[in-house]
Amino acid sequence: MTADLDALRDRWLAAWPQALAAWGRTSRMHAPVLHTEPCHMGSWAWYTTDDPEVHVDLTVVAERGIEDHALAVLAHEVGHHLLAPVDRLTSLKIASRIKVGLVDMDHLVGLVDNLWCDLLINDRLQRQAGIDRAALAQTVGAAQADNPLGVLVGRTYEILWGLPRGQLAAEGAAAEDHAMLCSRLVRAYARDPVGGAAGFARLVRTHIDPAWLRDPDNGADVGGLACGGDHGGDDSIPFGLASDPTLGAPATHPALDPRVVGTTDVPEATPIELTPGGAGGAGNALQPAALHALLTAMGSPTTAQQVAAAWYRERAAPHLVPFPVREGPTTSEQLLGGLDPWEVGDDLSTIDWSGTMTASPVVVPGMTTVQRAYLEDESVQERPRPVDLDLYLDSSGSMPDPSASYAPIALAGAVLALSALRAGARVQATTWSGPGLTIGTDGFTRDVDAVLQAVVAHIGGGTSFPLALLERTHLGNPPTATGPTHVAVISDSGVTTMFRPWSAEGETSSDVAARALESAGGGGSLVLQIPESYRHGIEALAGDYDVYPVTTDDDLVTFARDFSRATWGRQSRART
Repeated sequence: MTADLDALRDRWLAAWPQALAAWGRTSRMHAPVLHTEPCHMGSWAWYTTDDPEVHVDLTVVAERGIEDHALAVLAHEVGHHLLAPVDRLTSLKIASRIKVGLVDMDHLVGLVDNLWCDLLINDRLQRQAGIDRAALAQTVGAAQADNPLGVLVGRTYEILWGLPRGQLAAEGAAAEDHAMLCSRLVRAYARDPVGGAAGFARLVRTHIDPAWLRDPDNGADVGGLACGGDHGGDDSIPFGLASDPTLGAPATHPALDPRVVGTTDVPEATPIELTPGGAGGAGNALQPAALHALLTAMGSPTTAQQVAAAWYRERAAPHLVPFPVREGPTTSEQLLGGLDPWEVGDDLSTIDWSGTMTASPVVVPGMTTVQRAYLEDESVQERPRPVDLDLYLDSSGSMPDPSASYAPIALAGAVLALSALRAGARVQATTWSGPGLTIGTDGFTRDVDAVLQAVVAHIGGGTSFPLALLERTHLGNPPTATGPTHVAVISDSGVTTMFRPWSAEGETSSDVAARALESAGGGGSLVLQIPESYRHGIEALAGDYDVYPVTTDDDLVTFARDFSRATWGRQSRART
């Protein structure tokens, strides 16, 4: 058996150049990995996006009797690299649209995603590259009547390729109108796998038999045209996923899609408003919880907090602001000069004894004694130092959980933190709630992941600003802040506990916040989820802290603009 598989491997490797050529003379990939030991992947071939690579389990190839279809199998896997899904970002975009179309069948996202990509690839190979994918499907066997999803897909291929009914699917078992719609969907979105994914999922949803899929003997085998699909496993969250304003849009059934059925005789559907721009919730972009659900459906172990951190990092990128810097001190170094006479009355410690003894072994004060002269080098100004950021984020019950839904106030915190880190500053980020309830970086750091994890953390308890931490940071003996620092607080009306902390005897006034701001030396900002009408009341308590109400995307843009003006205005005043 081993010798047979070794010979089979050589035959399949010989077919690899032709498989690449099926997609164009410039197609490039390194040779496939041909396994001669069972991989237990549930298919004879698969493609990985994290390290673009084709894998084939030759033991399954021999078991299914498809040894003579190397070109059809290998060219199909190259199609996953060049057409659908191409890379991890596109793969997750396709999956997100599939998830929308499936509504409540998240556990089938991977299966339906693979079927859709396979349809596009196989149709391209069969019609344009002259590769007989239909023969491969016939060798494996037609989908049977007890497999409604496989029958629908098989009948779709028959319509696409003009094959006789019953060749790839049990005759008479499929809804002919749906198979016709599916074939037109494939042609309409032949080069747009993301655009047609939701419609495909919505179409096939009614053909999914949960009982058939639960049967372990069936697994995910829906016919001879399917493969193992994309098995990218790096669990990364690619940039560009959170900011796409179309991924959460409602799925349009192919029967209502003008690209599929033309522009006439189509029942009028409710138009989908895709509002471009905006900081977080505009259009139909995926929200943090939806993105986490998608990754979970795709088998990723990424936590909700990790997803939220990546989500806010991407959404904050267009709104980063210039962060303040302080000019370094002017310094000069002393250069060694020549020897000057040392006279009686000069400081005894300035005698250069080496020079004195070299001039005469007999020391006569004021006659043979000398001292070293020093010259002043040209003054040099040290590099400007960015102002550090001390960030406090309210996580009481009145504040939204950033990992569950979009919160403009949390995005404002991410904007401040990432702006500081981009400037080379250090950040201390602390999420706070009731007395003693804090989550944070435990000091100043330049670790962007640690800072963002603090930004998206949520406690959901009472409201009590951590004045002790603020005092220790800026008024301690010594303070933990080691240079000019900007103090920023993300909160709502609970920010009043920063100035009037609650005690057992009731609210009391405190000047810790004011003294800490003065000691920090980098200004202060209160970014608050409050109506504009509350602003003046907060400003009366805040003293020299700048107050920014942020409740909408437009408020976030205004905050970024005003913060820049206030920061650089303060910087100019400090220099004069």
